[in-house]
Amino acid sequence: MDLNKYLNNAAPSEPQYSKEDYAAMKKTEREAVWAQVDARMGEVLADAPALQEFLNFMSQSRNSLPNQLLLSSQNADITDARTFRQWKDAGRHIRTGEEGYTAIVGQVYENNGRKVSGYNIGKVFDITQTRGRPVPPPAEYQVNELIAATIESSPVPIQISDSLPDGIQAQYVPKNRTIYVRNGMDAGTTLCAIVRECAQADFHKDYTYNRQAYAAPSYCAAYMVAHRYGLDTAAFNFDRVVALYGNLGKEQQRGFLSDVNTVGGGLLRSLSRTLAVQNRELPAAEYAAACKEAFPPAGTRLIVFRLFSNDG
Repeated sequence: MDLNKYLNNAAPSEPQYSKEDYAAMKKTEREAVWAQVDARMGEVLADAPALQEFLNFMSQSRNSLPNQLLLSSQNADITDARTFRQWKDAGRHIRTGEEGYTAIVGQVYENNGRKVSGYNIGKVFDITQTRGRPVPPPAEYQVNELIAATIESSPVPIQISDSLPDGIQAQYVPKNRTIYVRNGMDAGTTLCAIVRECAQADFHKDYTYNRQAYAAPSYCAAYMVAHRYGLDTAAFNFDRVVALYGNLGKEQQRGFLSDVNTVGGGLLRSLSRTLAVQNRELPAAEYAAACKEAFPPAGTRLIVFRLFSNDG
């Protein structure tokens, strides 16, 4: 049977590329996308409202920084973006007719018999573009629960201090590898102060640690946690952050946003795991694994639950 009469006009023929032309086309495509990333970075750091809006996006996203920049420019409401294959592996399917978003997609390929990691420009889909079992709404927590989980997941011990200077809510002291917190503050202020100092402690990797160098990323990380869990963020102001980073070169801007994404995302993931463990929100196997990850062996840190006793 000859199918030509049925298929000749069914669809336009695909263009044929030589190996060299295909490589050149892909290079041009990648360069265009990275130009979009850089342009978006400039937009994000152009003024305080733009940075705050991007931090809102970051607080909900687990994508890499370049993809957060790309995706936020396409749809600020994206919360969980994955490839077709990733959604299929997760048991969800893309709804018919949905258009994907341009993103940088990791891939593994063979080169001379070895597996090599790389990336390509592809499409991802937000969870709202998929179908499957109903997604349960995110859990809601009281601020005291958030404080308890933040203390539990802190990278260093936390202690109450009556000798902090006036106006200082909390401070990480690198010499002691300890966070000192003022007692008696309202719960929201207490949480944000602890998270900010947890970020400082995360940045303390070696002798080159400089508190001032990480002040802005730590401040932004505290905002991300507050926004993610619905706390009052009216006291946050990003004018000074934008004034500091808005006119710097692309590499410095990228480094700043990367620091924010790394430490802010890390604190959110750690806090989420600890909350899930404390509230037994995971299946048995995942619960056991999360317990091991969220709670280190006894004696490795100091837990101070008196911290919020004045707030009930």
